[in-house]
Amino acid sequence: MPRRLWAAGAIGIAAAVAVSTVTVVHHERAEAQERAVEALLPAPDTPVRQVLLVYLRAAKAHQCRVTAALMAPDGPERDAPWCGTRRHTWWSDDDPDLVSYGNVGRTSHVSAEHAPAAEECIPVDIVQKGMSGADPGSLPGWEFCFTHTADGWRLFDEGYG
Repeated sequence: MPRRLWAAGAIGIAAAVAVSTVTVVHHERAEAQERAVEALLPAPDTPVRQVLLVYLRAAKAHQCRVTAALMAPDGPERDAPWCGTRRHTWWSDDDPDLVSYGNVGRTSHVSAEHAPAAEECIPVDIVQKGMSGADPGSLPGWEFCFTHTADGWRLFDEGYG
């Protein structure tokens, strides 16, 4: 085999190995991230108040995969997982960022007769920025409403009332 063809073949093989290695490393990293998210998720039998606290801690820490995993797949809030990952340049960026929270209130039940699904709602005083329709700052009594799924309590709806 001529030396040029051998060199071209060797370069091609090296490139294929490099691409394969990058693909495997990327896949392994994605699997590790998924395992890390699963490790943070509460067990299906965790009480709703504890699930809320996991959600709030994840939102404040910008753990977007955790907040997204704690949302009901059919809930109206599915596209707003409180990640605040963009830089806020306008009061209605619609990329809500939970700055802080406190004063977690009492759980109230809302039947499926009065909502799209049976929910457990808990008011929380929050400080936010980047929420569409709200100036940055305090929102006292913001309600997080959860519905029970096979995976446990998941955020279904939120807001006032």
